[in-house]
Amino acid sequence: MFNWLKATLIFLLITLCLTGCGAISDGDYTASVTLTGGSGRAYIESPCRITVKNGEVTADIIWSSKNYDYMIVDGKTYTPVNTEENSEFIIPVSLDKNIPVQADTVAMSTPHLIDYTIRFSLIKDGETAKNDNAAGDQKYAAGGQDLSAPEIPGLEYLSTDKNDFAKCFAIHRYSDGFSLISIDDGRKYLIVPENSDKKDVIKNLPEDVFPLNKPLDSIYLASSNVMCQFDAIDSVNSIILSGIDGDDWYIDAARQAMENGQITYGGKYSAPDYELMVSTGIDLAIENTMILHVPKVLEKVEKLGIPVFIDRSSYEAEPLGRCEWVKVYGVISGKETLAADAFASQKALVDSLSSIEPTGKKIAIFSVNSNHQIITRRKNDYFAKMVEMAGGVYLAPDENASGKGNSQQTISMEDFYAYADKADILIYNATIEGAPDSLQELMDKDNTFSNFDAFQSGNVYFTDKSLYQYADKTGTIISDLSKIINDETEDTGFFHKLK
Repeated sequence: MFNWLKATLIFLLITLCLTGCGAISDGDYTASVTLTGGSGRAYIESPCRITVKNGEVTADIIWSSKNYDYMIVDGKTYTPVNTEENSEFIIPVSLDKNIPVQADTVAMSTPHLIDYTIRFSLIKDGETAKNDNAAGDQKYAAGGQDLSAPEIPGLEYLSTDKNDFAKCFAIHRYSDGFSLISIDDGRKYLIVPENSDKKDVIKNLPEDVFPLNKPLDSIYLASSNVMCQFDAIDSVNSIILSGIDGDDWYIDAARQAMENGQITYGGKYSAPDYELMVSTGIDLAIENTMILHVPKVLEKVEKLGIPVFIDRSSYEAEPLGRCEWVKVYGVISGKETLAADAFASQKALVDSLSSIEPTGKKIAIFSVNSNHQIITRRKNDYFAKMVEMAGGVYLAPDENASGKGNSQQTISMEDFYAYADKADILIYNATIEGAPDSLQELMDKDNTFSNFDAFQSGNVYFTDKSLYQYADKTGTIISDLSKIINDETEDTGFFHKLK
């Protein structure tokens, strides 16, 4: 009897701990974040996304700057999972506990490893907190949603444009001059013609269809990889607020527009100037998927009556698929012919390379972070595919070296040397880390580089910093790569030789 009672009490205590002392089921949650330490000027965006899988808890955190190049948590080093926006990390955490971490910032003249303490607390307890994040609805974050043409009451579906490469959007045509852009995150955008006498159609739209009333010529643009598309179709003048400051633009038209006041800085994506957006009459906000990490911002912008278009071009598997998104912005800006021509010219550049025999030359792409680790790309990355399209053979890291699913991978110099020492060409990715000024400076980072075949033959190149802002120039980038691989030149618009 005693043993039975004792076992029952133990069972009840265990059950109580599991249900009432913090154990939660697998899924996505939202947590508030507090950060202490350092100078007090840095912060982590709150709330953040918490993921629980097989009992392990991870947090997806975004810092207030893009200058953090690695973090140390419980003795293990973590590198950013993005390269174009503020530093974002996925780290293991415990809830409702102070977690000591270190974060290395390169914002100062020399890298500094700073001690911080982070605490995560679920905004809601238990299952009610599940999926209370990411734009309010998980279907807007996942991708892979249905791209078919929805039924729009009052309109007749006519046709769907054929994409050559892009898989993340579809453009549908309806009667009376209406078009609809379906995105694979589940959102659909109905382009309403200017002066249409059928605007009552808007009153009966399905819940996941967002009306965009033309003309769309007062745009807040927070997505850095979209400006080039507007530039390609001569529509930069449609943008009046930028989520990126003038000094961070490499696109001449964007920089000049900010210098002459045509475009004003309107605050970054996570902290836009709401008053300015209203006073300037913004009729469309174009964001990338980073906005899903700050759902309250997305919600507030939409409550102001400003529709939000979320660009997903970076999720395209094929390089020319990214480039093909110019057609989306052709529909939005009313420059469809220019958009079709811009894409066709880039596709023609790639097609012209099809008759060139593959060189068999082995190419490795990398950069070096302040922790002396190598940041490279997996074989499924779009950059790797561009190498193959240019006639080279991309040398990929060991897929088992990291469990992360993103296309970027951080490895040790030893691991990099193990597969890339015989590379014919090394390309330093300066869009992630600033390129060294010379071969000597590269060797000063790590003397191992002097043992690489490409280093000894002087075939080390670096990318132009502007490369990531030119998705519309995919064909040009691949053509430049081909010239490098085929020894036609030592310098192109996007690649430069390190000497």
